[in-house]
Amino acid sequence: MPALAAQQTLPPAAALSATQPNRSARAFARIVRALVHLGADAEHQVADIARVADLRPGHASRLLLTAVEEHFAEHGSRYGTYRLTRDAVALFGPASARPTTPAITEALHCLHQETGLAVAWHEPGWRPGTGLHLDLVDILCRQPALRADAAQLHADLSRTAAGRIALVYLPPQMASTADGHPLRLPERLAHSVTDSRIAASRTASTHSLATPVQRGATLIATLTVTGGPADFADPLTVQEHAVLLRRAAARAALSRTADLRQIA
Repeated sequence: MPALAAQQTLPPAAALSATQPNRSARAFARIVRALVHLGADAEHQVADIARVADLRPGHASRLLLTAVEEHFAEHGSRYGTYRLTRDAVALFGPASARPTTPAITEALHCLHQETGLAVAWHEPGWRPGTGLHLDLVDILCRQPALRADAAQLHADLSRTAAGRIALVYLPPQMASTADGHPLRLPERLAHSVTDSRIAASRTASTHSLATPVQRGATLIATLTVTGGPADFADPLTVQEHAVLLRRAAARAALSRTADLRQIA
């Protein structure tokens, strides 16, 4: 009798049907897809995420908290906003805003063969409500553990090598946040980047170098190599990576210009 009484006091939610976990998983997937659809490189209000996911705001809010716990999402800089984490962006998107061209493909494959490092091509963009962002157009990375860092999609552009190139080489009117606040690097760091045409960034497990790809004085892309600490332990090797990176960017700029003419 006590066991029966205990069973009778169980809340209805404890008797889950076989389909309920599937429904929860689908709802969670809709939240992630909504964040990708709205812009994987930006932060979004719960109401907007819920609308795109076709969920009630309260339900979306609970799922977003779960996404934060599972490191798929993180709180934005504004109260009540969320964005995908860098690792989730690398896994789920975003979809390339610009297609890969033969010039990009050739540049990445050649540089990958020359250095043995992960290689990425980003193109800068700016739009109202989002501000400056970098679109990941293509990436070559054989090691899954490196992919998130190689993707260079941190929300703070000043933290990544590709982002630092964009901040230095883009006109000031493009280097701004969604709220119109200017984005700048410390003057000494900016001078170092322009003098060497190389920007560097480090995480606990990776090191990245980036260089500008330009058409005339216009920045059209950034080219990045990423590897583990051992790949950058020798200063001479780092210099060699930088030389190969700059040469690849120069070749790519010429080929990319030819591609654009063909598209036009």
